[in-house]
Amino acid sequence: MTETVQTMAYVGEFVHQLDARNRVTVPSSWRVAGDDGNYYFAWPHPEGCIAVYPPHMTEELLQKARNIRQSDVRGQTALRKLFGRAFKFGCDKQGRILLPDQLKGHAGIEKKVTLIGLGHYFQIWDSDRVETEEEDFNLLEAMEAMDI
Repeated sequence: MTETVQTMAYVGEFVHQLDARNRVTVPSSWRVAGDDGNYYFAWPHPEGCIAVYPPHMTEELLQKARNIRQSDVRGQTALRKLFGRAFKFGCDKQGRILLPDQLKGHAGIEKKVTLIGLGHYFQIWDSDRVETEEEDFNLLEAMEAMDI
């Protein structure tokens, strides 16, 4: 019997309001069975949003971190910068994640957020900032950038 591995793909854009406790709902199509028992890692992204790595990506990242030797000074510096600036949070049974104040402040998030899928992870933007971006999308240029 062959085992089928389901690949999670974060695609599309979803607009949600933060609730009174600064939680946002992860789209149901982005959730996996047992999601409420796993953790997301998030970082302030240099573009002014929040980069969110889902549970399958966090496990991959932790495995790579385990392979960096303690005597590797550059590797330890990278780990310190990466994990020292990371946030860890879970998805509750209703599919919500809590956005820490530091991440909200970094992204300029007030109430309305846009979750944007990037294939293997997603970003959270303040909806007003996303709306001001130009809508100049060229599929052929995107495919060329990905060497497709």
